[in-house]
Amino acid sequence: MRLTKRRSKKLKKLEEEHAYLDRKVKELTKDRLKDRSAESKSILMRLKKTKLALKDAIAKAKSTLTK
Repeated sequence: MRLTKRRSKKLKKLEEEHAYLDRKVKELTKDRLKDRSAESKSILMRLKKTKLALKDAIAKAKSTLTK
């Protein structure tokens, strides 16, 4: 039981961080309509890669919870 609780807390934290990054990506994508600099593009790409890595971590955490 204790191990499941710890994993579910980790999963919740990952999901919250993913939701935060999702909001930031949407915001930066909207800003990219005006700011087409290379710096804004690199920031957006980095955030998207981080978001994708979190998505993979969430899927992995969910699969270990079901086992």
